[in-house]
Amino acid sequence: MPDAPVVSSWWRFPLALMLLEVVVYLSQDMYLPALPVVQRWFGVSQASAQLSIAAWTSGAALVQLVTGPVSDRFGRRSVLLAGVLCFVVSSAACAVLSGFEWFLAARVAQGCAGIWATSAGYAAIHELFEARTAIRLQAWMNSITVLGPALGPALGAALLLLAPWQGMFVLLAGCAAGLVLPLWKWVPETVDPANGSVLSARRIGADYLALLRNGPMMCLLGCWCLVFTVMVLWAVSGPFMLRERGGFVWAQMYGCGAFIVGTRLVGRVLDLYPRPTMLCSALDLCVVGMAATLAAALLHAPVWLVVGLYGLFMAGSGLLLAPLYRAVLDRAQQDMGLRVAWVSSVINVAGSLACALAALLEVDQMRTFSLLGLLAVLGARALARSRRGLAAAPAY
Repeated sequence: MPDAPVVSSWWRFPLALMLLEVVVYLSQDMYLPALPVVQRWFGVSQASAQLSIAAWTSGAALVQLVTGPVSDRFGRRSVLLAGVLCFVVSSAACAVLSGFEWFLAARVAQGCAGIWATSAGYAAIHELFEARTAIRLQAWMNSITVLGPALGPALGAALLLLAPWQGMFVLLAGCAAGLVLPLWKWVPETVDPANGSVLSARRIGADYLALLRNGPMMCLLGCWCLVFTVMVLWAVSGPFMLRERGGFVWAQMYGCGAFIVGTRLVGRVLDLYPRPTMLCSALDLCVVGMAATLAAALLHAPVWLVVGLYGLFMAGSGLLLAPLYRAVLDRAQQDMGLRVAWVSSVINVAGSLACALAALLEVDQMRTFSLLGLLAVLGARALARSRRGLAAAPAY
């Protein structure tokens, strides 16, 4: 049997995984203010400097398709710890490499390592705990990890005042290194490597093809991605929509606060309503929030009111995403590591497409953002209420 954590210390593993995820997110969000400095340091164009963001994302999106099945075969614990160690090395490499091409390669490695470690951890969470407990844990973890995108840019800007830009990568490497021992002590093994099947590229490919053809799973995953797309559009376009007096920083902190409120409601609502009813209600709140935001933007309402109404969408997202993630996983029968890898990779691709959409349309007005956001959440609601949506979900 795989090892299980001591009941009295069940919280240690989720806590350590949550801290690791914060560090991984900071490696992207904290780095954003350093882009102009990195551009000047390496003497490259702005577009080339921005490749260091895409490099991290591309690594994060693709590596899990390999490491997910590997963790099914050799165990979650070893894959997670290997990912953390590689994250430490690649973060340190970002700080010391002198050529821009090598720096890009280190960024790819950093994105790969961070995401493969956290995806192995989430697979263990959903194997170790029953559905309701896993949802509560993920909602609790989401309420903390969202602080990375909220505070990362401000932290990065502050660090640039105190040290060269390489200092933030030294800090990231140090923080990850500090988590190695707690993770080594607290991460349980939920897979027995002795019983794992032999790795086969043909079998893995067939499993991923089966997931792609799994209509009910892809329907709910599409719903998740559409809601996530709105959050990415806000993060990418917000600095252009709210240029004056650091307005985006405060708006981002408010939006993340509303998201945290939503996550804190998950546990209570789970005890009161069936999960499909809860998910539909959360989606309805997202739709109301984006519709109200669009109406306020079209009526030229004060910015504080437009941003305040957007908070309704963020609260609905906080209530929605953790239970919807579990519902997506429940739609498939493949090994958990492979399922988590597929879901996380699709989510990363959706985030990359949202960034590309924001750049293509040059979203810099609240009206445009609100319209796109409303269309996205209406699409998510339609998917959830379709024949293959929540109506086809297994009994909870």
